[in-house]
Amino acid sequence: MNPMDFLRVEFGTLSNLGKLLGIRANTIYLWGRNHVPTKYIKEIERLSEGRVTKEMLRPDLFGK
Repeated sequence: MNPMDFLRVEFGTLSNLGKLLGIRANTIYLWGRNHVPTKYIKEIERLSEGRVTKEMLRPDLFGK
C-alpha cells in the first residue's frame, strides 16, 4: 500500500484527516503526488495512536 492508502484506512477519508490537522483536504490530496510533509508526520502518528508510522508515510526517509 502507498502512504495515502494507509491514511484513508486509518482516518476513513482524507477530509477527516484534514479536519483533524486543521488543513484543507485539497492539501492532503496533493500529498499523493509528492510526499507527506515531515512537519505533519508526528501529528499523524499521534492521531492514529501509532497505527500509522513515519516508516509507512515516508519510507524514503525512514525506511529500514
